[in-house]
Amino acid sequence: MQEETFSNTDKIPSKSGKLNLILSITNIILFIGLLAFYFLVLKKDNESVPSRAIAKASEGAVSVAYVNSDSILANYTLVKHMREELEKKSAQFESELKKRQASFEKDAAYFQEQVSKKSISEASAQEVYSSLMAEQQKLYELRERYSTEISREEFDMNQLLLDSLNNFLKRYNQKMNFDYIFSYNRGGSILTANDSLDITDDVLRLLNSEFKPKK
Repeated sequence: MQEETFSNTDKIPSKSGKLNLILSITNIILFIGLLAFYFLVLKKDNESVPSRAIAKASEGAVSVAYVNSDSILANYTLVKHMREELEKKSAQFESELKKRQASFEKDAAYFQEQVSKKSISEASAQEVYSSLMAEQQKLYELRERYSTEISREEFDMNQLLLDSLNNFLKRYNQKMNFDYIFSYNRGGSILTANDSLDITDDVLRLLNSEFKPKK
């Protein structure tokens, strides 16, 4: 009877064995819980914004395109037309300034010659000198005025270009329905772009077909 009792109790885990079994099960459950927490929370939080954006775009939630602003500036007929007009005006200003500068230098050289020969009175020399200084000041002011005018026209040209492009893209996008149309240029804030999203050629073709320069 004692042997039978001993053999039966041998099949039952001891208290220490039960505790180890409970701890093992608890550890497994805890590990599974932590693993689930990582995938559901931590991994989601660590997912990069570009990854989410790309995933969203691939699902068709967001549609994006871009135009290459460097190409627009180089090939848009309106820009070429405005640049030619600005360069023409700048050349006219520079030509006028050179003529007036040459005239001033000629008068100044003649004045110095007369003074060195002492063929002019001190009073007359003082009068001519004051006149030359006034003419020189006028040249400085004229150059500054021409420079300011060219800078203002450059600013106006850029604003006109921006307005023209924005107005066109609003009309263009009524048909295309892009969520975003970005501007891409070399050295800009967007470092690289997928060529399949480039709509520059289509935009340029339509822009140039609409441009009608004034006679």
